[in-house]
Amino acid sequence: MNNHTLETSLQAEEIAALQSRLLELLGEEILYYTGGKSSSVPAETAQSLFESMLYCIKAYLGTLPDPYATLKTIDVQQLFVQGLYLVRQYEEESRQLWEEAKKTRVDTDLMVYNHTLDDYFREFFKSYDPRFQAHITPGMGFLDYPLYRDDTDATGILYIRSYLNELIKENKFCAQYGKNHIRALLFTHGTKHHLDYRIMLVNIMELLLEEEKQKRPKP
Repeated sequence: MNNHTLETSLQAEEIAALQSRLLELLGEEILYYTGGKSSSVPAETAQSLFESMLYCIKAYLGTLPDPYATLKTIDVQQLFVQGLYLVRQYEEESRQLWEEAKKTRVDTDLMVYNHTLDDYFREFFKSYDPRFQAHITPGMGFLDYPLYRDDTDATGILYIRSYLNELIKENKFCAQYGKNHIRALLFTHGTKHHLDYRIMLVNIMELLLEEEKQKRPKP
């Protein structure tokens, strides 16, 4: 649900009222952000606070069967409170998913895989701010390990939650193959492309699926 669809199916007066309440809520968030010391922040900060607020609201609306009916009947402050609670729940759930991902990890020398699983997520959970920067995925440029299937439309904790769920599925798939088999497959792939397999940006599951495909008898 993007900024445009947040207002889809609303009448002009309803949109105006919604925008007015969002601006009021932003003013309250700015006061909270500054510890009550100021009602003014740089434009970039205000924009980020606004986007974080919308992110929480949309996250909550996205769980409802009829988000537009709710948008018409429930005040945005309530929606924000519910959304912030949900985002914090997702953050805690993602921490648990990270632990499961580490327990099911592939035993590999692939550096990008190990760096992502060990270092990236540790830093993410240190810096993620569910209230003031819920929409941001901290250190996104360092989340290097490519998934076989990746929800690139998501951001913030929704993306991290999706990524970890998918990574766990991939880990469990790869568990069907031995460490030496995976290492040999990576080594062969690296040799083919004149690369040290340990520094490749490659998805392990994809290589295994490609190998299985090549083994199938041709019709």
